Amino acid sequence: MKKRSSLCKLLCAVLAIALMLSGTAAFAASDEASGEASSETALEVPGTPEVIPEGLEIDWTVRYTYAELEDQVEALAEAYPEISTLYSIGTSWQERDLWCLEITNQEISEEDKTGIAVIGPIHGGEREAASCAMYFAWWMLLNSDTEYVQNLLDNYIIYVIPSINPDGYEQSFVINTRQNLRPRDLNGDGVVFSDPYNDIDGDGFIATLYSGTADMEPESPYNLPEGMVEFGTESSDWDGNGILGDDPRNSGIDLNRTFDYQWGRYDIETDVLDDVSLVGSITTTNGTGPATEPEVQAVQQFLQTHELNALTVLHTGEQSVLYPWCYRAYDETEEDDAEIPFMAETAAAMAEAASEGTGRDFYSSSSYDDYPTTAELIDYAYGKFNIHAYTIEVYCSGTGEYSWGDTLPEATWVFYTQEELAEMGVDVENLQNADGVTLAEDEGLWFYTSSRNQMVNTAAEDQDVMVEGIRDAILVMIESEPSGAGYQLPAYMQ
Repeated sequence: MKKRSSLCKLLCAVLAIALMLSGTAAFAASDEASGEASSETALEVPGTPEVIPEGLEIDWTVRYTYAELEDQVEALAEAYPEISTLYSIGTSWQERDLWCLEITNQEISEEDKTGIAVIGPIHGGEREAASCAMYFAWWMLLNSDTEYVQNLLDNYIIYVIPSINPDGYEQSFVINTRQNLRPRDLNGDGVVFSDPYNDIDGDGFIATLYSGTADMEPESPYNLPEGMVEFGTESSDWDGNGILGDDPRNSGIDLNRTFDYQWGRYDIETDVLDDVSLVGSITTTNGTGPATEPEVQAVQQFLQTHELNALTVLHTGEQSVLYPWCYRAYDETEEDDAEIPFMAETAAAMAEAASEGTGRDFYSSSSYDDYPTTAELIDYAYGKFNIHAYTIEVYCSGTGEYSWGDTLPEATWVFYTQEELAEMGVDVENLQNADGVTLAEDEGLWFYTSSRNQMVNTAAEDQDVMVEGIRDAILVMIESEPSGAGYQLPAYMQ
């Protein structure tokens, strides 16, 4: 993660205050435009609803499955039919719907309203991001009788999409994964996903396996005792080839590297990055072509058919607000970069709001300056349609700078003898790793379970605080709009 100097922090704070003041003015102006009396003071942002309708009680400290998210968003739409509409924008590889909850005052014409999208995680395991998206929809609807939210409903169309990678989201309840579930035959045996991970020792988690003897004292996968060798991932060896977990449920594709904008820009000859290994990591996760994945196709079609001024896509892994470009640095001489300074100011204000709302530090940055990537959603949105686009990284576990400050479980190492492995159903006689190494007579397997893998069913500490703070950041983005030239549909798409 990137560090900011004290001067940079001060500048961000000044920009945040300036932008929030301008946002207040814009909000008052929108009141006047809609026939309401304008006010010199900002409307009060409501907090957590005091009265919660039956069936809409949601515990924001809990991690929910995708099916539970579907139930929640359906219940919201049923409870507030006059201001919300629920529909699917597409389906995933495993035929899960990508739901969109459209929120607005349906009695007022959409012609003069500003479109805003709040998009949940594109990376499967970043599930706190889905909770933040869901909370924003829940908060808006349950506070729809307040003056502040009524003003939003009158002047904006808010689209909330809880997740755009539902298959990866659901798989992350087994083991954390960024990827979608495009069918893949990783071990080449002719059967897709023929050796998925499962919990064979019954502790509730998926471990990485290492061969060794009982007297070894491993401390870290990055500093293994001499003679200890990686031996696969916890699995029942469903395909019977002796290698545990060698054909898991993942695609090898990062959806946020596969949008149809600057796809495949980096290669070994591209003089953009100093770190060639980073180039390699991008080109090995961007699939076989732009927009090959149904989830990405659904999002692109949504952006082509919905006029938006701004959007945010929610992630975890940092605590930041990022803006275009992802693939290159800002260039003030480029016509395409004209609205990036506005996004930089808005992002700074959003980060400030997230910091104040959560009590944790957030920073803002150009996505490229944070780390270079290609074919990301926010570049596609801005580059194709002139949509002001932001990444909000809502949570970074641990206690480093710009992190949540939570306490994670200790990583564990557990040793099982060959006899104990056999009792778990492992065919010890045919057991080997991907390099063909077998177990010596005195060896067994060490099961290493990381802190992260132990969190697959547990929400982040203070997630209820997180969702409220991210709401505040989203509201800063909304109040900054409309601004600039607005949505522009390319001629070839018309």
